Amino acid sequence: MSTSHRLILSLAGILLGGSALAVQPPQPPAPPAPPAAPSKQISISVESGDGYALVDGRKDSVTMSGSDIDNQQIKQLKQSIKGQFLWFRDQGKSYVVQDPVLLARINEAWKPSQQLGEQMTGLGTQMSAHGKAMGELGSKMGARQGKVGTRESEQLRLLGRQQQELGRKLGEASRRQALATSDAARRTAERDVERLQQQMEDAQEQMEEANERIAAIHESEAQQTEAISRQMEQRSKPMETLGKQMSDLGRQQEKAAKAADKTTRQAIAQSLSEGKAKLVR
Repeated sequence: MSTSHRLILSLAGILLGGSALAVQPPQPPAPPAPPAAPSKQISISVESGDGYALVDGRKDSVTMSGSDIDNQQIKQLKQSIKGQFLWFRDQGKSYVVQDPVLLARINEAWKPSQQLGEQMTGLGTQMSAHGKAMGELGSKMGARQGKVGTRESEQLRLLGRQQQELGRKLGEASRRQALATSDAARRTAERDVERLQQQMEDAQEQMEEANERIAAIHESEAQQTEAISRQMEQRSKPMETLGKQMSDLGRQQEKAAKAADKTTRQAIAQSLSEGKAKLVR
């Protein structure tokens, strides 16, 4: 199978059947939600050390880091505290910080990650447009099934459904990869993406074999199918560039998120040493 056809599956497969990849950055300050997304924004990363959560009730956003988060306690605090606050746990005790200077410092630290996330969202939108167009081309190819053999037609339908499901799963795995703020989570997501890409490539090879049999049944249909394939190949070219950009931004975002997490934990230590952290009872 040619490189261009593999690229079609590995990148455009994310969006086959009209499903879109929604990339969200792991930022604590209220990020702008995409048009179709719910208003509540929650980012979670499981890292070593005590957990913390940056909460902004005015914008209904929550960012969490750590595995020892007390969601019920945070929910109760959110009802009683107006505006933004930082909840964290230290040596088994829970604290709240409302100091505007420290909060501003933390918000500023997360801005680079937020901006990179917004760029990734923009790239995802562009990939969605190309993926939708490729899905329409695939539908055109499937619409010609009535003019070819019954067995090949049924196989194309099944392969189309399989690719749509794989595309959905790949979109989810790619989103987890973009959101990952730890090396372990990123590696797990990368392995899932590679596995699903291989499955999609296998399905594409089967579809190409079916198309070859269809060409033997009716040469004119093969010519029209080839024309659609050329259009899909043209669509794959910008997606290759977008895929590389997405990968680069993902690495930058991971680095930015780690730096922001470090700054947040430094602010937590300062709040304890200066008495700006209030014990939650």
